[in-house]
Amino acid sequence: MKENEILEEIHRIRAEQARECGYDVDVMMARMRQNLGRLKEEGWKIVSPPKRPAEKSGAVHEDPPEK
Repeated sequence: MKENEILEEIHRIRAEQARECGYDVDVMMARMRQNLGRLKEEGWKIVSPPKRPAEKSGAVHEDPPEK
């Protein structure tokens, strides 16, 4: 597989941040929220992904054919 410098840097930074937070997801999420708040105060526009429509059941109910 080709080496991708950008992906390697992303993985390195993520590993470093996880290590700094003691691999605790709650700590990582609190840190992220804090950083987002700081960026928002600095005037950055924070966007969220679009909401997904409610999932519908994939099963279709049909009466069996009459004989």
